[in-house]
Parts: sequence; C-alpha cells; structure tokens
Amino acid sequence: MYSKQFILLFLILLSFTSYSNSIFQTSKEKNVNYYLNLKDSIDDAKWRKINSITASVNRLNKKVNLEDQYHLFSSLSKEYEYFVYDSAFHYGNKSLQMAYQLKDAEKIAESKSNLALVLLLKGLYKETIDTIQTIRGQDLPNEKRIEFYAVAYRAYYDLANSRWGYYSPKYRKLGDQYVDKIEKEGKNNFFHYNLALALKNLNNQKDEQAVKYYTKVMKGLKLDPHQMAICQSGMGVALARLGKADEAKKAIEKAVIGDVLSATKETLASKILAEILFYEGDLEKANKLIEQARKDAEFYGSDVRRLEISFIQPDIDAAVVGELEKEKKQVVIIGIVISVLLIVIIILAIVFFKQLQELKKVRKEIGERNENLRIVNESLREVSRIKEEYVGYYFNFSSQFIERMEGMKKAISRQLMTKQYDAIESELKNYNPKKERQLLFEDFDRIFLKLFPDFVKRFNLLFEESERIILKDSHCLNTDLRIFALIRLGVNDNEKIASILNFSVNTIYTYKTKIKNRSLISNDEFEAKIMEIKSV
Repeated sequence: MYSKQFILLFLILLSFTSYSNSIFQTSKEKNVNYYLNLKDSIDDAKWRKINSITASVNRLNKKVNLEDQYHLFSSLSKEYEYFVYDSAFHYGNKSLQMAYQLKDAEKIAESKSNLALVLLLKGLYKETIDTIQTIRGQDLPNEKRIEFYAVAYRAYYDLANSRWGYYSPKYRKLGDQYVDKIEKEGKNNFFHYNLALALKNLNNQKDEQAVKYYTKVMKGLKLDPHQMAICQSGMGVALARLGKADEAKKAIEKAVIGDVLSATKETLASKILAEILFYEGDLEKANKLIEQARKDAEFYGSDVRRLEISFIQPDIDAAVVGELEKEKKQVVIIGIVISVLLIVIIILAIVFFKQLQELKKVRKEIGERNENLRIVNESLREVSRIKEEYVGYYFNFSSQFIERMEGMKKAISRQLMTKQYDAIESELKNYNPKKERQLLFEDFDRIFLKLFPDFVKRFNLLFEESERIILKDSHCLNTDLRIFALIRLGVNDNEKIASILNFSVNTIYTYKTKIKNRSLISNDEFEAKIMEIKSV
C-alpha cells in the first residue's frame, strides 16, 4: 500500500520540477516583479506537496516498515529544507531516529548530512560543525558523499566569511580541503562537482575562474530553479567584483526568480537585488524587495538573514521617507502657485493635512521598526561576538590539549620500549587534572571579562557595600561570580553548571541561594538583573 503511495508522490514531485523548469526557461521575457506576483500561488503549490507527504505520515501505523517511515520523514525534511527551519529540523531528526532504528550506517550518515545543512541554513555554525564531525564519509555512496562534502565546505566558507580576518584563512582552508575531496572523488558532469570548484574560486578571489565554472554548470547541466538560483547568485557576486555591474544585476535578478519558482525562503538574492536597486535610486522596487526578503527570513526563521537585512532596511526606509518629504514640498509649491483660488487652496490644505498625518504615521511606524531592529541588532551582535570568542577559544584549547596528549603518548611509548617504568609513572604524575581545570577556568574568566568588562562592578551593585565581592586578581573570577557568568552566557541548568565547575548540583544550588539571599533585590528578579549586564 505505502509503496504505491511513494510512487504516486514521486510522480507529483517530478511533474512540479518539470513545470518549474519550463517557467524558468521563459524568464527572459518576464521581469522579477512578474514572478513576485506569482509567489503566493507557487508557495501554495509547495504546501500542497508538503501536505501530500504529511497526509501519508499521518496515516502511518505500526504495520508500516521502518524503511517507508524513514523515506517519508526524509522527504518531508527535504521539502522544508529551504522553506521552514523548525519543520525541516523536526523531520530531519525523525528520519535520523528511523535510521538508527534500522541500524543502517548509510542512512544515519545521510540523515546527519541533511541535518547539518538545515543547521547551517539557520546560522548555527558550531552545531553544524559538531554534526559534520560525527559523519563518516565512507558510509555514504559516491553521490551522497559528494553532497555531504558540499555541506561541509559551505559551512567552513560561511564561517570564513562571517569572521574577522584572523580566523577567516583557517576556515577557508578547511573549506578548500573538502572541495579538493569533491574534485578527487566526484564526476565532472555532476552539479556539486562544478559548483564546488566555482565556490572555491569565488572564496579565493579568483572571480574570472569562478565565472567560467558557473557558466559551465548552467549551460552544461539541467538544473532545477533552486540550483539555478544558487549559481546565478554566485555569478552575480563574481561579476560585480569584476566591475560588470549590469551583468551582475541580471544574474541576481535570475537568482531571485529561481528562489521564487523553487519556493525558497532561506535566500540572500532578494536582499542583494534590493541593495542594487536602492543604490540605483529605484526606491519603490527596492522597498518591495527588502520587505519581501524580511518576510522570507522571518517565515524561514533565519537569524543570520534577519541580521543582514537589518543593515540595509533602515537606509531604504529613510530614503522612502525622504521621497515622501519631497512630495510634501511639491504640494506646498502647488498651493502657493494657485493660492488665488480660495477653493483650491482649501482643497490643497486638506490634502496637505492628510498627507502630513500620513507622514507622521509612517515616521512613527518606521521609528518603531528601527527601534525594534536596533534591539535585535544589539542582541544578535552580542550573541555573534560571544560565539566568535568561545568558538575560537574552543578550537585553540582543543588543539593545545591534543598536542599535550600526543606529547605524553609519545613519551610513554618511548619509555615502554626502553622499559623505563619509573619514568612512565613520573610522566603520568606530571599530568595534573586540577591544574588543567584551573587553566580552563582562567581562560574562561579572561574571555568572559573581555566580553563583559563591567560584570564584577555591575554584579556588586546588587549588594550592600559590606556584601560586595573584592577579587584578589582582577583578571580572575571566584566561584560565586563564575556561576552567574555562566548564567549570563545562557547556561541556566544547574546540572550543566555543576558539570562545568566540577561541583555537585546541590553545591551549585546552595551557592546560588546564598548569593541571592544577600542581594538587595528579590530572588525572583536576581537572574533577570544579571542578564541585563551588557557586553562590549
């Protein structure tokens, strides 16, 4: 029964892809606005596909074999992949659970690869890298392995482009390594093979070479609208850097059309095209596109895209208001010219008054929006800064720890070979876990105080002067401060705090209770006050 449903579902998806390709081939005769007007109907078709699969999931019962369940959940996750993050993540986890129940290494690796892409689209870089590092490429067949490599190199390239100069080369090099694997193991007529080489050249500023690869993949392979949008976006960036502004704009327009046709919500093309139109002075289209980009980012649930959009949207809004100001001045001039006609003056005065009221309303709405964007920006910048500092520290600490362990391993191996057992015992005694943990705490304190230099001062303001903490070393925190430093970073669970600080849960609870009882404010408000302490 369910096998027949899978065949029917496959035919539905195939027919939709063919329909989208035929539309895209005629896109030269239509402009971007034409396709934006079709957006709702295309999204409706997307929902119909999703609802068709969901209906099959809802009919699942205990008699259905795990294989069919796995394919249904995988299909749903893929449909939501660039459409809605929460649903893509939910069904991606479901398919992973089925893969584990099947004890199928290939399906487990494929599900993890799909989940890594969903996490990456959300902007959860650490979680993406953590997931990638659990995947064994040899568990996947060649084509799926190449797709996994594609997720990996994109993750590292995105990290390189979102970090300041010190870390960028490191992440870019890791991305290049995965591209090299694709070049070694992939087929040169495969989409991900050519796209990987194009992106490698693009990320290494070899724009002419990138354009050649993008041209090759778009002319030589049959692409669906989403794949075409990806290629056109990269082509637009490369052409823009080569100074070919008109060609770059056309490429980005095609990317926007491809995103619309494929019902892609996690996209950057609309925002880029809005910027181009804004700088060209086409404010009406720019405003429409940036608003569409904002709605897509919110619909998908992409914090990264919302942050990127927030950098340009206030400028576009301000320019729109400027245009309204110009219109108001024109109305005033017209009123002066025909002031001899009293009735006309009255009419114009009424019109002017109404426009003025509208303008105030627009200004108020824009002011409220800008204030909301400012609050979101501050929050996202703080989160980004904290992640940047601690991800960098994580890699550095892990690297140093591995080097020390390798050194100890080599030393012990040599001593075993020469039967220097006393030396081995001495070597093991040299390893001091208490000292290692103290070094870990010192590094944590240093980075935290770098991010929150006023933390100790603001913390002490919550207590009477006699109860305030005076540190012997201004660069190190004590246990009381360290507990609430972790809470400020978002670690609220007592068990997690106890594990990090090497205490029991009861000890952590006792510390927190004693500290709150000594403060000037109520226990219920204490942690909220801690969260109000701002980073630099």
